Amino acid sequence: MNSKLTEKRDYLFDNLKALMLFLVVIGHILDPYIERQDSLYRYLMQYIYLFHMPMFAFITGYFTKNTEKARNSAVRNVLVPYIFWQLLYIITALLFIRLGLASYNTDVFKPSLLLPSSPLYYLLCVFVWKVFAADLKKLRFPVLFSFAAGLFISVVFDEAFHIGWGACFSLMIFFVLGLLCTKEHVEKIRNIPHAIAAAILAAAVLPSVLLPYSFRNVRFTYESVGLSPAQGIGYRALFYLIAILMIGALINLFPDRKNIFSQVGTNAILVYAGSSFAAPALYLLIAKFLPLAGSVWGNLAGMSVFAAVLVLFCSMEWIRKLYDFVMDGICKILFRQD
Repeated sequence: MNSKLTEKRDYLFDNLKALMLFLVVIGHILDPYIERQDSLYRYLMQYIYLFHMPMFAFITGYFTKNTEKARNSAVRNVLVPYIFWQLLYIITALLFIRLGLASYNTDVFKPSLLLPSSPLYYLLCVFVWKVFAADLKKLRFPVLFSFAAGLFISVVFDEAFHIGWGACFSLMIFFVLGLLCTKEHVEKIRNIPHAIAAAILAAAVLPSVLLPYSFRNVRFTYESVGLSPAQGIGYRALFYLIAILMIGALINLFPDRKNIFSQVGTNAILVYAGSSFAAPALYLLIAKFLPLAGSVWGNLAGMSVFAAVLVLFCSMEWIRKLYDFVMDGICKILFRQD
């Protein structure tokens, strides 16, 4: 495989990560607007959640080919940033709740490092996956193992544990698929006719509209969302199938050339964590002064612009340097300089 192709492949996944980060922000903004069962907001959020976190997990696995390096750097590169951001999130949330400035999702907020209720749970998942990536590859049937673990983890009845750690198991299959995916596999996927990939993404509108909201759940137990174990397992297996097809479709259709959003994908932790502080609270504040926010389509346009600006802002070079400076300082305190 020549270097030019490798470079393109990197841009492909950088661009995909940028899209997923954009959709993470959109998903967070949509959350307060989905009360109505038949609202466009709800259908759009359902569609996004069919694939965006599975794609994140897949890309994480794809770039964890060097499992020993991933394990050795997991504490410094993932766990320390998680603790930093989660502590900052807890302090900020407690302050805002105390001052009466936060009213959204305060009922599910838990000030915990071990059982995070925040969007930062995903960093904890990444840490666990990277630590055990080498062991997962050694399994005789890693895909079957992760598939079974993902199906049965949500049968547990400890809701606090599941909110914090459930996604580590329910999204693991996508990490494993990315871990086992080779450049040759990606090449074959990209050679599939684009019409097939486009048809898959179009057909995914149906489950986002017809299936219950709990269908795409990965952080809550089956019981807590009103499903029996058999129903939950059936829905999750279907969710896995749809997500895998959509991941393949996006790999097939997405551009592999460098663009303005490519740099976003190289700063994934910073953008993911940083944007979690501003969405949806900041947009809800801004929307009060946007005349277009009174209509559904105007509001969606405002959300899209806000999400794009927020993602680009969090990925700016000076912010990345400031973040690296802070993290380097923390690591110098925590780790011996050999």
